[in-house]
Amino acid sequence: MDKKPFVPPPLIVVNEFTFCRRHGEEYCPSCTYDFICMNNDVVMDNFEEEISERITDERESINAYSQGAVPATNDVDGSYKCTKHDKIDCDKCFDWAALITKGVQEILDREKWLKKREKYFRNRDD
Repeated sequence: MDKKPFVPPPLIVVNEFTFCRRHGEEYCPSCTYDFICMNNDVVMDNFEEEISERITDERESINAYSQGAVPATNDVDGSYKCTKHDKIDCDKCFDWAALITKGVQEILDREKWLKKREKYFRNRDD
């Protein structure tokens, strides 16, 4: 009987978050994968109320490879490490909760600025 070669699953897990193996995306339209909702559930307890209310399935997709994720070994064991610290599931490079919080905070800051701008223009006498 011929032994079939090992075919890795179409996904990877990096510090508890799931991504498309081919492109490294949480949401990958090319491969039709969407792991954002599942990944949100992994970290939802880490957020303050103001932040957690703003986290939706429509948030920007994280790319594991652009965050420095590389296979930890030549074997296909599924472990991924960061390029900066050479550490599997590095909690500094792959701090997903902090990355999501930063994105949401940028949205909140922009909304606050837009409200100030709107108030300024409403109160102007031209």
